Amino acid sequence: MKSSRHRFTAIGLRVIDTICIASYDHTKQGDLKVLKGISDDVAKLGGGSGKGILIVDDLVDTGKTAKVVREIVPRAHLATVYAKPMGRPLVDTFITEVSQDTWIYFPWDTGLAFQPPINEAGL
Repeated sequence: MKSSRHRFTAIGLRVIDTICIASYDHTKQGDLKVLKGISDDVAKLGGGSGKGILIVDDLVDTGKTAKVVREIVPRAHLATVYAKPMGRPLVDTFITEVSQDTWIYFPWDTGLAFQPPINEAGL
């Protein structure tokens, strides 16, 4: 079995980073807050435009989060698993388009009752 390093090199992936944006507070969508931006080194890629950066998200819904990402890295390639019509124009690649009123049940959403955050800060 090849190591992860070799698999990432085969697709040209050299650096992994995250953008963390909060938009939900357990029950409703609220104001967006960038909890963690990309590193300065990643931000410099593509001349600061995001060209050559791949952003992966599970879902684009209303497109509000995707707009924030586009402000940070406007020329990055944005890929999602699910795309709803309102957010669809903001992504470059998606796997499945679903109607705007479809609720996607992710594994972390399927508790039988409200699941409190793992840490006290709610992050």
